[in-house]
Amino acid sequence: MHRILARLSGLALALALAHTAPAQALDLIKITLPDGTDSRYVVALPPDFDANKSYPTLIAIPGGEQTPEGALSMVGRFEDEANARGIIVIGISTDYNGVRPMFGPYADDTLIPQLMAEMLARYPVEGGAFYVTGHSAGGESAFRAAIRHPEMFRSITSTSSYVADEDLPNVGVLKDIPVNLMVGGDDFAYHPGATQSRDALLAAGVDLYFEIRGTDKHSMISLRTPEGMAFFFDLVTRTGPVN
Repeated sequence: MHRILARLSGLALALALAHTAPAQALDLIKITLPDGTDSRYVVALPPDFDANKSYPTLIAIPGGEQTPEGALSMVGRFEDEANARGIIVIGISTDYNGVRPMFGPYADDTLIPQLMAEMLARYPVEGGAFYVTGHSAGGESAFRAAIRHPEMFRSITSTSSYVADEDLPNVGVLKDIPVNLMVGGDDFAYHPGATQSRDALLAAGVDLYFEIRGTDKHSMISLRTPEGMAFFFDLVTRTGPVN
């Protein structure tokens, strides 16, 4: 390859390099919220991004400790499919000095409105509302955000997760929002919570897509293939029941 490139000159070399240009670099961006809380996020913009147009926008919440590095990894997995569909992806970190303020029974209910207001001010979000997805702990945080602030979201897609017990009585507020919940067939520890969530969502009349996927474990590896990622984004962007 080096010998071939060495023989190229001038315009030919420039064209060869242009065709192998890497995807946009993903960097963490630090912001300070109105209440003084420091936060970090990462954004992937469509390749033909035009600030004068509006774009469907997906908020991604990582699992585990919900760290900035987790947000980077999650957005990196989504970037190619999102680019193909003209979707902005914003990965948010909710790890503040080892505390996850969007997770657990004592979650800070003021954080999501502040973060979403900041994103609306910075990016041209179609319809002024977001798709939201989360994995594991991030899935619980995604449900919590949408249950407490349904007006901010267009759909919820949660993987390897479930609705927290304290939020189950309020899932009826999601009746106008498509909800997708998937767990791995071999992720047995999450089956009880996921099926309990399924039953509560269906009883409340929510438009729910629910699946226990094959032999997937907690990482839901089947959704990381090109076909799986296309299916995932079909769910994220759906406006009616899955056929």
